[in-house]
Amino acid sequence: MTLILFALPVSLLWGARKQSLIAVGPARTWRSYFGQSALAVAACSMFLELIFLFSYFHSGGSPHGMMPSVGLWKTVGPIAGWSFVASLVLLVFGKGQWRLRMLPWAVSYIVVVYAIFMLERD
Repeated sequence: MTLILFALPVSLLWGARKQSLIAVGPARTWRSYFGQSALAVAACSMFLELIFLFSYFHSGGSPHGMMPSVGLWKTVGPIAGWSFVASLVLLVFGKGQWRLRMLPWAVSYIVVVYAIFMLERD
């Protein structure tokens, strides 16, 4: 179920990446490098979030307040969260219309993670 729900943020990020490759011409500026970095960090953030979710629920994590046993999730969780924030900060300095596609990506990312925890609650 997790992979199915993450299909929406992945497709939105893919569309933003595709549009950013079309928009960037031969003259690269520092803002285009920030934009490409934002896309790369966003992809890493999603991958790390998937690792966190699989590790957290595999270790017995529950949204009911019980702490699971120690696992990979304790290390990967904060990294995934801060890389998400870093991608948004880098996005501010990027250039191009493709940045408008990153806003729905960020919203869908948050909604999907919330939905996964709510579905696990049942």
